Amino acid sequence: MQKTEAVWTCLATILLALGVPHDAEAAKTDVVVLINGDAVTGEIKSLDFGALRYSTDSMGTVSIEWEEVVSLHSDQSLQVEVASGTRYFGGLFVIGADGRVGVGRGENIQEIDMSQIIRITPIETDEKIWQRFEGSVKFGFNSDKASQVTVGNLSANVRYRARTYLLGLDLISSITDQPGAETTQNQSLNLNYQRFRNSRWFTDWFTSVERNDEQGVDRRLSVGGGLGRYLVQSNKNQFSLLVGLVATRTALATADPEPVDTETDTDTTDAEAKFSVKYLHRSLDPSSDMTFTTDVFAKLQDFSSFRSNSNLTLRREIIDDLFFDLSFYYTYLSKPPEGAEKDDYGVVTSIGYFF
Repeated sequence: MQKTEAVWTCLATILLALGVPHDAEAAKTDVVVLINGDAVTGEIKSLDFGALRYSTDSMGTVSIEWEEVVSLHSDQSLQVEVASGTRYFGGLFVIGADGRVGVGRGENIQEIDMSQIIRITPIETDEKIWQRFEGSVKFGFNSDKASQVTVGNLSANVRYRARTYLLGLDLISSITDQPGAETTQNQSLNLNYQRFRNSRWFTDWFTSVERNDEQGVDRRLSVGGGLGRYLVQSNKNQFSLLVGLVATRTALATADPEPVDTETDTDTTDAEAKFSVKYLHRSLDPSSDMTFTTDVFAKLQDFSSFRSNSNLTLRREIIDDLFFDLSFYYTYLSKPPEGAEKDDYGVVTSIGYFF
């Protein structure tokens, strides 16, 4: 009888623990003081691009402009990164000096100018691992009655940021349908692993698979790595350069339905140099982003043979987490297959959701 009661007591305890919301277990003891003098008790979730995500009991999770924060205190174990790329670890403490904050533990506390802080990340969140994910998904659809051309676009990305690395996955798919012509596809799937180094340097490892019917590419598989650096890193702007090496296997599309002879196989393998440029600007009032990226791949055996992908995206938040996108893309292939186009470009309008 006692064993039965013990079992039921154990089960009841487990069910009760599972039934309690996890956020309720975490004591919200951080204190943020705003420029208007208000002191708000809650829990720091993150700081990125000038937006402090802050969880409170009364208002839920809110976004506070970093420029509106006068001081803050937290006993959490945090990673605090400044514009120079230096990272500090520990809690946050008010030190009395205007515009400065203490970071660390015990006697090892560093004074930091708050205007130089660009990122704050809690590092004791293993039980909340899903909170480190962020991303977006968007969909665009265009149809022209006169030409009867229909274009569908789907794009999605997911980012996982940890203390020392960033893991990203990007998916882009565009399908164009027109009466009297073959349906064409432009698709890519990219995975990259970025490891943070000292002084804003980073190493990047990546792989991707692509298809572009307009340029006669049936399949292109790439694997490589590179070294890069964030030349500009602030609460509004981020600019980085990367140089790397890539191994590429390309299968060209062919109109011949018969099997291709292995001696004249259109599949090619190349070693390429990669040059990448990325710029991101973020504004909180109004909430909007501008992202520009360019990737250039040049064959090591012949630098006159190269390809490039460029994209400019303007994003504006409509309501919380719902946004409107306007994107311009351009791809170039210096030596396309016979009958294919050298370049491919377009404008895409999309509605999406950020999570």
